Amino acid sequence: MKTFVGLFVISAVFGLVVDAVYWFVAKTEPAGVALLSIMTAGLIFCAGYAWIAERDADLEGDDPSKAQESVAGEVIEVFTTHSPWPICIAFCVLAMLTGVIWSPMLGGLGLLGALYCFYRLGVESSQF
Repeated sequence: MKTFVGLFVISAVFGLVVDAVYWFVAKTEPAGVALLSIMTAGLIFCAGYAWIAERDADLEGDDPSKAQESVAGEVIEVFTTHSPWPICIAFCVLAMLTGVIWSPMLGGLGLLGALYCFYRLGVESSQF
């Protein structure tokens, strides 16, 4: 969890620096400054929440003296690296999101395609 907090704090500092530079460069464009500020505030909120929620936790993954293999946990499932279905799912989700803007029919076809791809991915994963 300490790595999570550190990563989010570093990202928030980066967002704050980018926000300050953007404010100086584009003084007539307040939307970008506002959105970068919201992003920085969200990262700070997430890091603060994780720090407060887990400050008393004794997580094995935070101990640098332990090997990564010993704290890895259980194996969840098989991930098929040779499968074409995740790429198909990505294109179907793209079609769904494009359908929101252009055509509800395209969104519906993307949804049906994504459901079919999830089905085929599940069938393929259950064979192992």
